[in-house]
Amino acid sequence: MKKYYEEAKYNAAFDRCVDVMTRMLRKYGHQVLNKLEQDASQTLECSKDNTKAQPLTDRAA
Repeated sequence: MKKYYEEAKYNAAFDRCVDVMTRMLRKYGHQVLNKLEQDASQTLECSKDNTKAQPLTDRAA
């Protein structure tokens, strides 16, 4: 185990955080990637349909 912090309690907390993040990526990573791919394809379709797109700030005014 590599030492990142001088105090042992901070190293332990960091290791726990990395463990939790790793478990979440393994469990939900494919769902997140699928959602990002769907959102990206919808954005591309929307931008093709709307050739006169305005910035959000212009629409809000």
